Amino acid sequence: MDTRDSRGDAAGRPVNGTAHPGTIVEVADAILRSALTKEELQNLLVASLGLSKRECREMVNTIFEEMRVALESGESVKLEGFGRFQLKARPKRWARNLHSGERIPVSERRVVTFHPSRKLTDRIEHPPRR
Repeated sequence: MDTRDSRGDAAGRPVNGTAHPGTIVEVADAILRSALTKEELQNLLVASLGLSKRECREMVNTIFEEMRVALESGESVKLEGFGRFQLKARPKRWARNLHSGERIPVSERRVVTFHPSRKLTDRIEHPPRR
C-alpha cells in the first residue's frame, strides 16, 4: 500500500507547520517538504487568526495583488524583517544555442529580484533552539 499523499510526501508528515499551528517549523524539516503554497498559507491564517477561509483567501490574494501592482509600476516591495522585492533591468545580450552553436539575440527585459533582510538571513543561518 502506498503511504504517500498527493504531493509525494510521506503520509503523516506535517506539511509546512500545519501539524503545529502558530509555531515556526524547524529549518531541516522545511527543507524536506514542498514549498509553502497560497492554499497552505490561507489555512495557516485560518488556524492562527480564526477568520473564515474565504476571508483569509481574500486577504492573501489582496496582498499578492498589491505586490504585483507595485512591482509592475516599478516600485520596490519591502517587507520588514523578511526582505525586499525589486525590479532589475537586464540589458540586451547575445546567447548561444547549445544545439546548433549559433548566436541568438536576447532582448532586454525586467526581472524581479529578492534580497532577504539581515534578520531573515540570520534566522536561516542560526535557527532558534527549542
